[in-house]
Amino acid sequence: MKEVDVFIIGAGPAGSIAGAKLVEDGFSVKIVDKLKLPRFMIGESLLPRCNELLEKANLLDVVKEAGFQFKGGVAFRNEEGDFAALNFSQNLGQKWGSSFQVKREVFDKLLIDEAQRKGCDVEYEVEVIAYDENENIITVKNLDGSEELYKAKKVLDASGYGRVLPRLLDLEADSHLALRRATFARVDKDNRPEGEQNGYIFVDVVGDNEAWIWNIPFSDGVTSVGVVCTEKYFKKFNMSDEEFWEHIIYNNPSASKRYAESKRIVEVNSLSGYSAAVTKLYDKNFILTGNASEFLDPVFSSGVTLALESGSKAAELTARELKGEVVDYKVEYEDYMMLGIDVFRDYVNGWYDGTLQTILFSQKKNPEITKKIVSILSGYVWDKDNSFVTSSKYALEKTYEMLKS
Repeated sequence: MKEVDVFIIGAGPAGSIAGAKLVEDGFSVKIVDKLKLPRFMIGESLLPRCNELLEKANLLDVVKEAGFQFKGGVAFRNEEGDFAALNFSQNLGQKWGSSFQVKREVFDKLLIDEAQRKGCDVEYEVEVIAYDENENIITVKNLDGSEELYKAKKVLDASGYGRVLPRLLDLEADSHLALRRATFARVDKDNRPEGEQNGYIFVDVVGDNEAWIWNIPFSDGVTSVGVVCTEKYFKKFNMSDEEFWEHIIYNNPSASKRYAESKRIVEVNSLSGYSAAVTKLYDKNFILTGNASEFLDPVFSSGVTLALESGSKAAELTARELKGEVVDYKVEYEDYMMLGIDVFRDYVNGWYDGTLQTILFSQKKNPEITKKIVSILSGYVWDKDNSFVTSSKYALEKTYEMLKS
């Protein structure tokens, strides 16, 4: 049996940032992943909060040097001609007012390679098949079929959609969000806006809020294009993924113009029923991070932010505990993470019920309210100085009523 201070399941952003921070604190870290990197992933649009977290983990420099597309904000538009562009720098004074658009196969490999360079022991194509949470013993299966045991002081699950510990420990819970699917591909070129909005992520509303399209530009001229809708809406077309993607994209007024000269360069793929929840985020010997805990919806690009935030926070608390401090994981991890998750959830719900779209497209915008919303859409969902964080649902409802009156 091999011994290690911290065993991390998953080599994505949550596992990478946690591992990088922990080895810099002097702990031994083992990271395993069932798959081999690089690998394709959606969730390609980062938020400014990501920059702050990467900077604190001494990972931002390698991201900057990679030449990713600069992302200065987000733009929303619908088929009625309503348009709203939000510049992330117009926030509540947070340090970072921009971020990056990234191909996840490049970004994720960059982070895990840096974590490995810092001292993490990383292995791919290693599957966690059992976990004794009382003894904190992990059983892994190697590519050749052989099995090994690891004894850890702490286990962090950063397994993403694999959700290893939730499955092994029966921690899965139903999401409170509607069952939706994402249908996506990449194209070789597009007609991008000039100037400041060139690197923005554009969100196009389809029809009467029946679906929406993401448009994520990369620095090499490739663009990620995805359609998000309910399963019910998708099924009524009786189309394949490819037929549905092309039908929605080329019948949308904005997207059809943007991609008039584009050619699809990858197969259309889909991810269905992606929203997930768990019964608990931690226990005595383990912590769930990233998509292994909660995943909401791609509309506000919260996935990588939540992964980096949870991985970073889990690493900080684990380091303190292993150094002999008493850590209140309920307050310092679960309550903390759920604050941000709940804010994002309120905004996801506000998007789909039309409340937030009414606010975004209103001509009666209040500059101070706009700053508070920009701050949240920048990923600063833990900033308690922002009333739209501490009372997110109430603030949205009251702003909606004010603008509608």
